[in-house]
Amino acid sequence: MMNLPRPVENIKAESFLASFLESCSVMNIEHLGVFSRNYNEDIIAMDIDDEIKGTINMQLSRDSLFNILPEGLFFVENKLRQIGKENNTGKFKLEEERINKEKQKIRLFFQPFDTAYFKFRFDLEKKLNEIATNRIRILNDKFLDIFSINSENPYIGKIIPLLPVASEIRGNAGILKDVLKAVFFPAKIEIQKTIKRKATGDLENRMKIIIHIEKLSSAQFRNLKKEVDVFAGFFYEWFLPVDATPLFKIKDTKERFILGHSMTLDYNTYLK
Repeated sequence: MMNLPRPVENIKAESFLASFLESCSVMNIEHLGVFSRNYNEDIIAMDIDDEIKGTINMQLSRDSLFNILPEGLFFVENKLRQIGKENNTGKFKLEEERINKEKQKIRLFFQPFDTAYFKFRFDLEKKLNEIATNRIRILNDKFLDIFSINSENPYIGKIIPLLPVASEIRGNAGILKDVLKAVFFPAKIEIQKTIKRKATGDLENRMKIIIHIEKLSSAQFRNLKKEVDVFAGFFYEWFLPVDATPLFKIKDTKERFILGHSMTLDYNTYLK
């Protein structure tokens, strides 16, 4: 089995699979116990079998049905403790090895039951995702009709699914930065926040959002800026607090000034 990349951390196994897998022919789920939650996420390792199409092998940091049932159903309780009192190291080691082998056999016996239960939860997760997707689509259609939102803008189109929860994430800098990263991926996003006092004495919350995109021609920069300006107005109206003064900038800070090369003011060329 292969270890999973870190982006899947804190994601429930059923949700992770349901997000990219429509169906699978065979699932082999192995529960390694909740003790590993101290150093692992829900999914410990996963492997998609290339030889048998649609077969997924997965290890989870969850208790098996075996772990839930009373120990006395399978073993003589406190057997190792009793042997330990005899101070017979050899006998203790042999008994420990025997118990571990028995545990492995019992886990293999219960694995089909664990897999069947996981498959049920996986199917349920897919159904819930389907219901949620349809609900969001209906809500989005209503928003588009009521507020005349420009859904043809490629960046607004990406953020429309968040409209139903806009009031809950409005002004949350951490969440909004992640949203902007997803909208403008693979460009890097930088947010600079400053608070200045106006002549009236009121405080002004300034937010400069910098989209780092390299090597744009002047024509590409102008076309992109038009789309970003439209998106900026939409983003400010729905996702930023009223006291914020946002400023979206597209920058290439790595381009060196060389005479004769195409340079664009306020993109890769600056006046001091």
